[in-house]
Amino acid sequence: MHLNPTSTLSYWLTNAPFQQPTKEPLPDKADIVIIGAGLTGMSTAYWLQQLRSELKVVVVEARGISSGATGRNGGIITPGLNDDFDAIVNSYGVDAAKNLVEFDYRNVDALAEFLKHHSDNDKGFFDPEITWTKGTIIAWSTAQEAEDSYPGAVALANKIEDIRVLSPEELQKIPGLESFKHGGIHIRTTAIAWAAKIVFCLARYLQNKIHIATHTRVLSVEGNKVITSRGTIQAGRVAYCTNAWSGRLLEKLSPYIVPVRNQVVSARAVEGRPRLEHVLSANRGYQYMSFRPNGDIIMGGMRDIVPSKQEYEDDDSTMNLTVSQGLRKFMREIVHVPSVDKEWVGVMGFSRDRLPIVGNLRPVLGDKEGSNQYIAAGFTGHGMPRTFLCGRALAQMLADKPLDDWFPPEFLVEHESRKSWWSDKSKL
Repeated sequence: MHLNPTSTLSYWLTNAPFQQPTKEPLPDKADIVIIGAGLTGMSTAYWLQQLRSELKVVVVEARGISSGATGRNGGIITPGLNDDFDAIVNSYGVDAAKNLVEFDYRNVDALAEFLKHHSDNDKGFFDPEITWTKGTIIAWSTAQEAEDSYPGAVALANKIEDIRVLSPEELQKIPGLESFKHGGIHIRTTAIAWAAKIVFCLARYLQNKIHIATHTRVLSVEGNKVITSRGTIQAGRVAYCTNAWSGRLLEKLSPYIVPVRNQVVSARAVEGRPRLEHVLSANRGYQYMSFRPNGDIIMGGMRDIVPSKQEYEDDDSTMNLTVSQGLRKFMREIVHVPSVDKEWVGVMGFSRDRLPIVGNLRPVLGDKEGSNQYIAAGFTGHGMPRTFLCGRALAQMLADKPLDDWFPPEFLVEHESRKSWWSDKSKL
């Protein structure tokens, strides 16, 4: 699996802090080693500080802080579901689907509360520039998508006031969305943000409380030993917050969390053209777009136009030309932008059931090997509304504290729906 130090330069990471190699020596012992310094790993470290600040915590990161998916995404925070509503309702039932959505809202509230106390408001590196939009429009691109999605959407809209089903006529009245003819969904609560800066806020809070080792690649975990490119740490417990890269260190997880490449572009909005006041998600989420307050447009996706859908692909140093052309075509057709300013690649971690995988790894690795190893990964392109409180749940487990009763049991490693996975080596 690749983890290329010469990755494409993200819009969000240009001149970013915390990207240089750590100069301090690597500790040789720790109570907890967290692998990965993205939003999940740094959230886990933050919550450990709240729960048991006496624990010696080390975060190790192969590149710079937030250099993975959090620093390469579309900057969209939309509570809800990252799959067809109908598929989730059919798999778990309406009430469980409602609880999953409500967890996302709880996560957004908790993240906003953290930022109220630990972010700046100066457009600098510690200002995530949270901007609340008029919501997310999930536009159904075909009659078949509308037919598949409509029953589950109606079921959830009847349970959750924030979700509304749009008729084709209602959708086409929204400026800029006249070309979508099959209706869709309106999720009223949506923010856009500079996601990497959220992680930088966490890093600033944590930097004098724990040891954060950047440019420290984990080569293997052998029992209680975390073997890195800069030395070995004897760890009481190990937490994998590695999302797409989880299968690199945990081969047994590779059928269940797979890397999926995603390309994103940025461009300046054309003067005189109407701006989308909503976040747009179209074609089952394969295209998404938002307008930033400064006039930049962020658009990602289009991986469905190549046969592989960029699944099982993990090199973020190169672009797929066909996808690049597709992104530009979509931008020209929807927002009339003639060219793009920047393009980059991020790698997402898709789980088999499209839900995060959180918990102790005994069911995967066995009692002996898995007793001290934990994970929070597999966010399937929907990490922004989930990672902060998944990090809290992981911290509770690492700190021997009880889980919040509202944490979705469907996310847990040992959930009933996942028990058959750990002996099944079939491909996703």
